[in-house]
Amino acid sequence: MLNKMDKLRLVALLLILIETALALFFEFVLKIEYGFLVYVFIAANFVLLIYIFLVVELDKRKRTVDINRVLGTEAKEALEYAKVGIIIYDDNYVVSWASDFFEEREIKIIGEKITKVFPEMAVLFSGNNHRVVITNEDDTKYECVKEESSQVVFVKDITETYDLKKAYQNEKIVLGLISLDNYEETIRNEDEQKIAQINTNIRQKIISWAISHGAVIRRIRSDRFFVVVNHKNFQDMVTSKFEILNEIKEAARTLDVSIASSMAYSYGDTSIDELDNTLNSMLELVLSRGGDQVAVKQHGKEVEFFGQSSEASEKTSKVRARVMSQSLEKIFDESSNVFIIPHNDADLDSFGACLGVSRMVFALEKKAYIVFNDINVEPVTEAIFEENIMSLIENHIFVSEEEALSIMDEDSLVVAVDHHSLDLTSTPKLVENAPKIVIIDHHRRKSETNISAMLIYNEPSASSTVELVTELMQYSYNNIELTELEATIMYAGILVDTDELKSRTSARTFEACATLKKNGSNTSLAYYWLKEGIQDFVDITTISKHMEIVKDNIAVSAVVKEGKYLSRTTLAKGANHLCSIKGIEAAFVIAQIDSSTFAISARSNNDINVQIIMEKMGGGGHFNAAGLQRTNTSLKALKDELILAIEEYQQGGSNNESNPID
Repeated sequence: MLNKMDKLRLVALLLILIETALALFFEFVLKIEYGFLVYVFIAANFVLLIYIFLVVELDKRKRTVDINRVLGTEAKEALEYAKVGIIIYDDNYVVSWASDFFEEREIKIIGEKITKVFPEMAVLFSGNNHRVVITNEDDTKYECVKEESSQVVFVKDITETYDLKKAYQNEKIVLGLISLDNYEETIRNEDEQKIAQINTNIRQKIISWAISHGAVIRRIRSDRFFVVVNHKNFQDMVTSKFEILNEIKEAARTLDVSIASSMAYSYGDTSIDELDNTLNSMLELVLSRGGDQVAVKQHGKEVEFFGQSSEASEKTSKVRARVMSQSLEKIFDESSNVFIIPHNDADLDSFGACLGVSRMVFALEKKAYIVFNDINVEPVTEAIFEENIMSLIENHIFVSEEEALSIMDEDSLVVAVDHHSLDLTSTPKLVENAPKIVIIDHHRRKSETNISAMLIYNEPSASSTVELVTELMQYSYNNIELTELEATIMYAGILVDTDELKSRTSARTFEACATLKKNGSNTSLAYYWLKEGIQDFVDITTISKHMEIVKDNIAVSAVVKEGKYLSRTTLAKGANHLCSIKGIEAAFVIAQIDSSTFAISARSNNDINVQIIMEKMGGGGHFNAAGLQRTNTSLKALKDELILAIEEYQQGGSNNESNPID
């Protein structure tokens, strides 16, 4: 690249050459004789040319004076060793002086505007960024730092460091665990030929996939593998969004078996032991969220999830339920008092679960308190509670949060049902001060729950928390009997979370219903409680009126009701109603639920994972039933954000989540 002085020198040289060529042409070709003065003029031009060359060279020497004359020999050697150059520029960003660092690299910069030679340096002069890394035409990397108080830029050659850092990053160790969900349960009931097919088409597929990505994979038990891979190859897995998950499901579908894959990966920590600990907790998290997905944890960052394209599969084994029941009873027995808390805006599922746990505690002759007074309760549940309060207090103790805090001692236990996050609980002070906490929930867990629990029983494959509590009661050492009212409320809780047994059900759901029926549940009364009132019918009709179709098969209804708010229950019913329309695979209902809060209720017919869409917006829930609440927003802003999240979901990708109740 030529600077201004080089251009001046080139122009002068061209002029002299043209004059000389013309003179020779006229003298020897056209035979035109010149006088003495013409030769003097030509000679003078040569002298002028020499003078220009000397002036330019002198100016260059003045501008590119050797660094040792400015800072001394020691500084020059230090800068040369560190591969650092210095640029001084004027008010117009024209380089007035540069160290010989640039001359050695044949970068002509003197007299040129600094951003013309290095366009990427423009950010140093246009904003708050005082450091930038640029790449030269020969792929050399330079780190440029601008001095704030002076017109000086330091330029360091970081090519070698950059390459080493990149190589180091690429070779970082990533540890992984791969689990084949339901593998052991499946092969237990299959013949040898079918087991061989499963191993060839599913288990071997996992091994081949890992090896194809340059990983070392070792089987540590029949359904679990340990993986070691470098970061570069791991990024290839991430880029492909772990396509092996779908391949495993397709192979399982072909073989007509219920097997999926769950994976966890951790990296970014120098301690292998820490990576291993993180890895195990991440796989536990994936399994607690229903499996068929991948959790990736980089040290110091949030967990990323990939996959989640199917609902959590039903667990046919009840071993875990039995173990959990016995563990819970031991914890209950070692506690002085047990406080049972539902989530905020408690519904029939959380209320029914509270009643079931209370019965388990009383069976051990321990004091159980249901913290239900003075908390937010959704309208249907509140009406049932108030209507039957006299019957309920015969077998249960209901207290407020303040009363619970006054009773609590160092051996007390808090049992959080139907939620696992502090921001969703109905009694945050009680949770924060609890010596011991147990969680029983059926919602997919957040990446990191903010409730420090000694035991978490989380089954996303369950239809409801009542289903889990009913199973726990079945495996109790004590014979637990429910009153007709308790069994009916618990049955109604299952109906609420399954859209009256139309979705999210499994064989275990109906077993739980059968158990409650044996205890006298009045199914007709439960359905009566959940009947739509006239106002519910009007509100659902309004929701349908505001429906818009997005992406051909998704219904979005943003409801504006001046001076009136819709309950979260109504939103859920409206979303279920929209999903019942032929051709609609998912539905989202947006409305204001109080003076400062907007909510979204999301439902799907199993082909679209509404949980992922809600998680993108900071909500969460289940594969086909999710939602969120938001303050300091507007209906339009929430709708625009929702449509963007739907588009991102259809394009695929990972997510971080939170997990509210809906």
